Amino acid sequence: MSSKEINRRDFLQLLGLGTTALATGVYSPRVLGKTARGVLVESENEYGGFIVEKLKRGNLPYQYDAQRLKAFSEKMNIFSRNFWDPTRQNRPELIEDLTYEYLVKEKGSVPNQTRLDFAFMQAAWLYAQKGSPYDWESRSASARFFARLGRWKPAEIGMNWAEATLAIKHAALFYGASLAGVAKLNRLWLYTDCFSPSRDNRERAIPVLSEGERFERTKDAWYIPESMNRVIALAFEEDYYAIANSPGRLASAATGNGYSRMAVTATTLAEFIRYLGYRAIPAGNGVGLSIPIAIDAGLGELGRLGLLVTPKYGPRVRLAKVITDMPLLPDAPIRFGVTEFCEACHLCAQHCPSKAISDGARTWEGKSLSNNPGIFKWYIEPEKCYDFNGFSCSNCKRVCPFNKPNNSWLHRLTRTIVQTKMKSLDKVMVTLDQASGYGQQLEDKEFWRMDGQKSITAREKM
Repeated sequence: MSSKEINRRDFLQLLGLGTTALATGVYSPRVLGKTARGVLVESENEYGGFIVEKLKRGNLPYQYDAQRLKAFSEKMNIFSRNFWDPTRQNRPELIEDLTYEYLVKEKGSVPNQTRLDFAFMQAAWLYAQKGSPYDWESRSASARFFARLGRWKPAEIGMNWAEATLAIKHAALFYGASLAGVAKLNRLWLYTDCFSPSRDNRERAIPVLSEGERFERTKDAWYIPESMNRVIALAFEEDYYAIANSPGRLASAATGNGYSRMAVTATTLAEFIRYLGYRAIPAGNGVGLSIPIAIDAGLGELGRLGLLVTPKYGPRVRLAKVITDMPLLPDAPIRFGVTEFCEACHLCAQHCPSKAISDGARTWEGKSLSNNPGIFKWYIEPEKCYDFNGFSCSNCKRVCPFNKPNNSWLHRLTRTIVQTKMKSLDKVMVTLDQASGYGQQLEDKEFWRMDGQKSITAREKM
């Protein structure tokens, strides 16, 4: 990416934000220069050492075919298909009890599958498994008081909407998110229906519609008005060392902890927005597709492994969102070399035990009923991924070079090489990454021996 000198005013105008945000100090990344599609910025706190290209309005870090891409049905994702699809009725979880196999039959002798590991994992999933906490309206008695106050306006306290947007993202981080971004809601990313099976109808799906300002959930349809056209994308870091234990149970604990934190943070942030007089729908995996929403909100790019790759945490995140009619300022999508690096790397595909990740080139079509065609990307086979090891596998995240913290010369060099977008150098960095021992499985014994600051021994091994 070629660059030219640029000042803050040009930076804000390029992103379509105008100069109202200029005096607020809202945009903290350091501006490095112009590109043909946007501006180059860096921020250690936000981007973990990467130089990031923030794209001008209308530019996206992905390609899609407007004639082929359609809104997706929640009924067709892998979690829903497990209920109704006859081809999913013989999956491993229905015919084997992994807890029994590993803890009773093997008497806890399987590495990384001890009772300590299983208990840790099960507790991490506790809040996520309590049923859907993602209410559309407040149940708090305080809501009636706040409703009488009408809609809050930033000008009431001398703020503008750029500052108000920063305040909402600040609240998201305060309530537990690791990253937060705002996007204009692309309704292609909303599910066409809510999959809601009943005892009598395992295939029951409720359409998601827009009908004026109607905002409610009924037994026949969900109504989300067009005015709810902003979405706050939330990312939650998964513990680096627990993911390093994959495919052991500690990796599933990291996943479960992410899901539990998603539920707490998204619902709390939605309540905060409602108290300000605006409507808010919190969601984890439901309501819409989290990955494209997060990409539109500037949190990262799509990787070969089919997951969001962020500059700071790589693919080691879980995602939630809050849809609202609060007129927040959208963030710019970003590019930082993920696609180019993934084309050269292949580590996630090579270390996927179920062979769910494509080792080939990007395409417009998938191989599964749970793929949504029309985007040029690497399509995964979610059936294979889901069925392996009862949700504990995160090998693709463990071996991904973007996963590593920015705390060594190798990590910093990798980030520098990625910026060049030279495949030959990318391949060298992949080789060096593996030769240095990164991405190897961390034994659970090492994890449990760490203190609160993580042990030096584990750092050296990782």
